[in-house]
Amino acid sequence: MKTDITVAYIDEILRSYLPKTRDKVQQAMEYSLFSGGKRFRPMLLLATAKAVGKRINEGAKSLAASLEFIHTYSLIHDDLPCMDNDDMRRGKRSCHMQFGEASAVLAGDALLNLAMETALKGPLSNKNYQAACAYMFKMSGIMGLVHGQSLDLFSETKTVDDAMELAIAKTGTLIRAALVCGALCGGATEEEVAVFDEIACKLGVCYQIIDDILDSKKCEKSFLDMYSEADLFDHVRLLNSEITAACDKLPYDLTFIKEFCDQNISRKK
Repeated sequence: MKTDITVAYIDEILRSYLPKTRDKVQQAMEYSLFSGGKRFRPMLLLATAKAVGKRINEGAKSLAASLEFIHTYSLIHDDLPCMDNDDMRRGKRSCHMQFGEASAVLAGDALLNLAMETALKGPLSNKNYQAACAYMFKMSGIMGLVHGQSLDLFSETKTVDDAMELAIAKTGTLIRAALVCGALCGGATEEEVAVFDEIACKLGVCYQIIDDILDSKKCEKSFLDMYSEADLFDHVRLLNSEITAACDKLPYDLTFIKEFCDQNISRKK
């Protein structure tokens, strides 16, 4: 049976792992989780697992849900007054504006814990799945996403290397988790996983560059501090060609990654 990886399909997976309580924190979690996200990270994970393993298995579903829970927690905390202090997210009031700061902190904490609970419901006897779980939470922790947030808050972006480090750490880490965990769930070899990781790092940089261009009036630390918009588009095109070449090294149909590159460079939000 053909499985279409749509937002609705992913939302169904997410809802299957949500607890049934209806307190204020649960409402805040669901408010942010279902606020119009594109779900491209879990889409990448599921599509990679399907490309490599010819099907979407239960492990891939568990980790796709975990990944979106992690991503949503990071957005809730990123919007807090002590961090980026954003009142709006995806055209709606941010979580702390809608439910209060304390509820937003707890909602983020709860989603991060739910991500682990969800991952632990997967096939833990499978060594590839174990490695995927370990990698996902490495990418969400101090070696990944938390490090990126720290760089964003406490460091200056003075050089291209600074901007690249920030892009890979803050934006690229969950894209790396998507492709690497999807590849592992599908049964990819160690060598193939390394290529998927290389692709993901470049995807993360491309995504951040387009974000910087779209948020040029708001972004304080940006590739635009060092390059013109035209130069940045040229760099994304170059990275896209390198991503395509890396995809072609692998014995799988990775058209969806190439399509993602095209969609990213032309997106308006």
